[in-house]
Amino acid sequence: MTARTRVLHVITHLDRGGATDNTLLSVAGLDRSRYEVDLAAGPGVLEASARTAADRLLVVPALGRALRPPRDLRAAVTLWRLAAGYDIVHTHTAKAGVLGRLAARARGVPVVVHTIHAFPVHDDMPPVRRRLLLSAERLAAACADRIIAVCQANAAEALALGIATPRQLRVVPSGVPVAAVQAGSGQRVRQALGIPAGAPVVGTVTRFMAQKAPLDLIAAGRLVAAARADAHLLVVGDGPLRAEVEAAAAGQPRIRLLGYRDDVPDLLAAVDVVAFSSRWEGLGRALTEAVVAGRPVVATAVNGVPDLVVEGVTGHLVPPGRPDLLADRVLRLLARPDRGAAMGAAGAARAADRFDLGAMLAGLDAVYREASGGRPGARLAGVGTARP
Repeated sequence: MTARTRVLHVITHLDRGGATDNTLLSVAGLDRSRYEVDLAAGPGVLEASARTAADRLLVVPALGRALRPPRDLRAAVTLWRLAAGYDIVHTHTAKAGVLGRLAARARGVPVVVHTIHAFPVHDDMPPVRRRLLLSAERLAAACADRIIAVCQANAAEALALGIATPRQLRVVPSGVPVAAVQAGSGQRVRQALGIPAGAPVVGTVTRFMAQKAPLDLIAAGRLVAAARADAHLLVVGDGPLRAEVEAAAAGQPRIRLLGYRDDVPDLLAAVDVVAFSSRWEGLGRALTEAVVAGRPVVATAVNGVPDLVVEGVTGHLVPPGRPDLLADRVLRLLARPDRGAAMGAAGAARAADRFDLGAMLAGLDAVYREASGGRPGARLAGVGTARP
């Protein structure tokens, strides 16, 4: 019997977020007749889910989102030890991506793969920090055989930033379980929240952190609520800016902060328009789910978002940091529910096949086979550059 290929996925933490969800689906979904799949990760609230997804979960306590050199060094040493014996090490997110790629290459792992879920730099950060992070990314990139972007726009940006080469780069769209996302029923959600059946509802799924600009979203929601006395805003998510978001939403009872929920398909089915206010973004898993669910989207035109939202066709795009324009485009769609429904249907038709979980898993399998020469544990040896 042919030995299974041993794969170690590495991610910075197991807290909630699109990159974590994507990684756990990848780990769980790879064909176990050909792959043995372990996961090394910093701690987080999704450890139980991770244990279910992976053949073995290796919690690395020193791994975490914040830059802490002494702990980061301990994490790097731990990853160096863990990487021994694997055929493929596949890293995710910035911290684990740098430390994991360096450790895997130093350990002589035959194939090293990294997925760019979001970029470690953005225009708002101090120039010195930006240069340091880019230098670390470029060093780590030199240790990778393949670098995966989750959409074409991110692939182009990775090349422009110098954190991937054309030879390394492959595009594997981030997938979601399309059938489950499209099976949502919104009636129960509306009834539970006391929202009349015909009332217009705007929704979002986000994290309360600087990247997602949740205060811009709340500002836009207040403008929508002021213009439409029957409109409601449902905000699913949580995060370090929770207190600031609560303060910004105070006094407007039609803005509901729902925390984390496990019924996102039902919540998406309950809303008429989905809004996103990110300052920077990889692609956005919540955005993918909203489009696949057939909802018109108003979002900021950052990074990979235009791969999913086509202006005037599947929704509207606005500049980041402009809650007034975000509110204006939402109100336009609420005023024309027929137009919004048509945009939502167009988005779902366009995205369902491209962003299905099965397509993502097939893409990962193709990258692994290509980088290993088609043999378990084989070293990279002049393979072609065709995208899967």
